[in-house]
Amino acid sequence: MSDNRGIVPTKTLVRQGTTGVGGVVGGGALLILGSLGGPWAFIIGGVVTLAGAGVAVASKEDRLAGGVVAAAGALTILSGIGLGIGGGLLTLGGIGLLAVGAVGLFKFIKGLRSRR
Repeated sequence: MSDNRGIVPTKTLVRQGTTGVGGVVGGGALLILGSLGGPWAFIIGGVVTLAGAGVAVASKEDRLAGGVVAAAGALTILSGIGLGIGGGLLTLGGIGLLAVGAVGLFKFIKGLRSRR
């Protein structure tokens, strides 16, 4: 009999680990951007918007990621103005990404333990 029925494939582990780390880091970044206020929100939001737009224009493969980064920068600028929708959406997105990242990391660790 074979004992390898519960082993998670390497490709799946890599995807789960990448999703987990990316979600946790991205969620933390969005929460930090949402907490900025005053002139820092304009400066950092502008830099993030320009960087995201630059990535979206330069690479066809990274167009979606660049657009998401540019949108996060624009929301940071809106939160600096004092519009509650910018900070609220950044907070909501940050919490969502943290949750997705936590689930991905849990699956990654569970799959890693199945390989022992």
